[in-house]
Amino acid sequence: MKNHNHHKNHNINPFSHQHPAQPIYFADRTEQLQYFKQTVKNSAKLNPPAPLNYAILGTWGQGKTSLAYKLKEIALNELQNEIQCACIYFPLMPQYCKNWEIFTENFLKRVKTTTETTQKILPKIKKEIAQWEISLNIGVISAQRKTDKKQQPTPNLTDALQQLWEQHLKPSGVQIAFVMLDDLQCFPIKAEDSAYLNLRTTFQELVNRGCNYSLVVTAHSLLFSAIAELAEPIVRFFTPFELKPFTFAEVKEAIDVRLKIVKNTTTIDDKVIQLITEKTNGHPYIIMFTMSELLMHTSEKEHIGLEEFQEVWPNIEQSCGKRIFSQKFQVASEKERQLMVTIAKTKKDFVSPTEFKTFGRGVAELFSRLEDKELLLKHDRGKYSLFHPMFAEFLRHQQ
Repeated sequence: MKNHNHHKNHNINPFSHQHPAQPIYFADRTEQLQYFKQTVKNSAKLNPPAPLNYAILGTWGQGKTSLAYKLKEIALNELQNEIQCACIYFPLMPQYCKNWEIFTENFLKRVKTTTETTQKILPKIKKEIAQWEISLNIGVISAQRKTDKKQQPTPNLTDALQQLWEQHLKPSGVQIAFVMLDDLQCFPIKAEDSAYLNLRTTFQELVNRGCNYSLVVTAHSLLFSAIAELAEPIVRFFTPFELKPFTFAEVKEAIDVRLKIVKNTTTIDDKVIQLITEKTNGHPYIIMFTMSELLMHTSEKEHIGLEEFQEVWPNIEQSCGKRIFSQKFQVASEKERQLMVTIAKTKKDFVSPTEFKTFGRGVAELFSRLEDKELLLKHDRGKYSLFHPMFAEFLRHQQ
């Protein structure tokens, strides 16, 4: 029986590229986690409140949502003996972000079902939150206790969250409440009713009213560059956590943590991990895909060395092209695809629009659109690169 279980665990593949990492699998980002722990404990105890707000920034697949999950887990569980927290996690979608009123309505509808708190005060907060009722009348939002017969209209998000804090969160023992908005780029940049300005105004005013709310958002790095051009104070409103590719040590930790959690006894040579780091360029999403494929192709092996890795790498590379890069390629227009293939075939690390005059006067616009689609990365002094070396190799094989 013991050997049977050992074999069964050995075959468990804990690597998935399709989902953010759950906190139990989380690895690295040590600097960001440590800073969050220190500042959150301080923010929870400040009176009057002066909480920090955090922006988790990065390109596609760098683990922004995974870090948001981990910060929530730290606030609710890891720090539960020191501070009492509440978290309202709200993943944004384009249909929620058409305008500020639609966002407010959808957000407040979800507060009761998405609010989580430190275990110690959970029973009390559940009872309190149940008393908070949202009614939506012709776009005017109101919140009241079910037991209160006289309706008290609160026409904006600030008033509603103030009422939530004063009547329910604070009386239950909450010291700090996090509002986590995932994928902030779903809000349009240019709009008459700027969601970004509204967010800043709302959470500044909440603190001014004595409510200890901390705003945590995830967003593409490009978003903050675009916002800075329109309203720089919004960028200063956040402490940025800019996520970078993993180093060898971080890749090793990410692999070891998952194998250990599921009790998979497969050992992987450090030289293999070094090769994975180099080939994936430390990209967390592609690392997870590579590891999932690697374990699938070597499921009967208890040790994976260079020979085993080199044997299956062509299959992994081919799968990556079919299941990841081909989908990203299809996002581009025909002319954008032609430009990317041309860039890839130069085999240069960096290129600039001026090198591609054959694409006409609109080449700068093509570069800009590809950057918006996260297919090109912009570097200093107008230099660009394809978003990943493996994607460049994929493009070189396109017609």
